[in-house]
Amino acid sequence: MAVKYKEIADCLERDIRDGKFDTAKKLPTEEELINNFKVSRNTIRKAINQLVNLGLIYQVQGSGMFLREKSITDYINLGSLRGLTKDLTSKIIETKILELHVVTAEEEIAKQLRCEVGANLYYIKRLRIVDKEPFSIEISYFKKDIVPYLNEDIASSSIYRYLIEDLKLNIGFADKVINCEKIGEANAELLLIKPLDPALIIENTVCLTNGTIFELSKSVFHYEKAKILNRINFK
Repeated sequence: MAVKYKEIADCLERDIRDGKFDTAKKLPTEEELINNFKVSRNTIRKAINQLVNLGLIYQVQGSGMFLREKSITDYINLGSLRGLTKDLTSKIIETKILELHVVTAEEEIAKQLRCEVGANLYYIKRLRIVDKEPFSIEISYFKKDIVPYLNEDIASSSIYRYLIEDLKLNIGFADKVINCEKIGEANAELLLIKPLDPALIIENTVCLTNGTIFELSKSVFHYEKAKILNRINFK
């Protein structure tokens, strides 16, 4: 069962991205949102906080909730867990499945996923192509007891849309580690760069709202093409 405030935040996020509030440059009032969605004030405030954390709106006490200026370029949003299909909305994104199969967790992966050695995991390696050019390589492990089924059709589109809309997973939070390293020969060939060229690396450990880790991933980005945005709210 999806968390209600997240459903509301997702709905408002779609409306913001679709331009529904572009004329007013602000959201309806808190009271109007309570009446529109038929939920409590606390639920609306949680949804609003999520939009603030995503960098989509800001609040001015006594005046309302205003839209933040949109970025003029596409970027990888560190505050989002939805992936390239959400971040690079103006781009044509294609996915090539390089590997997809069930593996058993070795000791190091089991330690990071907090699962038993030998537990079944889905292993996926994908090449992401943006506007006909190689953009990133994504390597992911999913716990099979939480994500019981994956196939190439799902992995070729948006895995997170499937997790949220079809499996109804309540995805809570993630730890992201960012670093740079020299790229190996095999990955360099996939990204059409030279071996030992630099690559941007983002590693994700993703948890459900109850704190259970269900995904471990590593994305290797073409150093000339990846741009990162992190919108911060000063508190």
